[in-house]
Amino acid sequence: MTATDSESNAIATPAARSRWRLIAKIVFGVAVVGVATWLGRDFAHHLQDIEDWIARQGAWGYVAFILAVVVCTSIFVPDTLFAVIAGALFGLFWGTVLVVAGSLLAATLDFVLGRLIFQQAVLGWLARNPRFAAIERAVHREGFRFQFLLRLTPINPVTISYILGATKTRYPTFILACLGMIPSLFVEVYFGYVAKHVAKISGQTSEHSRLHSAFTIAGLVLCVALLVYVVRLARKALAESENVEAAVA
Repeated sequence: MTATDSESNAIATPAARSRWRLIAKIVFGVAVVGVATWLGRDFAHHLQDIEDWIARQGAWGYVAFILAVVVCTSIFVPDTLFAVIAGALFGLFWGTVLVVAGSLLAATLDFVLGRLIFQQAVLGWLARNPRFAAIERAVHREGFRFQFLLRLTPINPVTISYILGATKTRYPTFILACLGMIPSLFVEVYFGYVAKHVAKISGQTSEHSRLHSAFTIAGLVLCVALLVYVVRLARKALAESENVEAAVA
């Protein structure tokens, strides 16, 4: 087995694990919708109370939520949790905007910490974990394209940010590639939005036509299907990229 073959296998392992992370995200989202439907009126009532409190805070409510995303996701609290909450509290559009903003700021923070404070610790960790060290080497070979594909897959984004921060990756390339997180975050926000919708319907605290509800749920199903498809394409592209490298070597 050549060195490049070993590197390809190393990259394949975390990429394969991303499949289970994607399944876990979808299962969590479905569970939230199911619980919201079951709780009905109580869930909708508490959501309304929280929404009213946030509205009274004005812009500071949005700032506080973004800061919570930045701090908590940087210490490996799943961003899925905040995305679902954002969809339930802020709606589909503003929920997505706030979570994306928080995630980009968190990625920037992790990048800076990885470069200025934890660089030696991260490099030492990479030396002991060839799977992620292989990702770092592949990023340097292919730059933006590879980074963007990584962000499309559900490989832990915080880990990737710390790794790239500790290496020679340029920040402009890094932050542009982080936009690849948007499709996954949007679908997670959508789960929260649908959870609030079905809670209000089942609790009879809101009037919506059956057609509106059908379109809302159908939109979620379509977005999940598209996300699964995009992730599969990204994983395939990562594998093809490594095969090209192996052929060249």
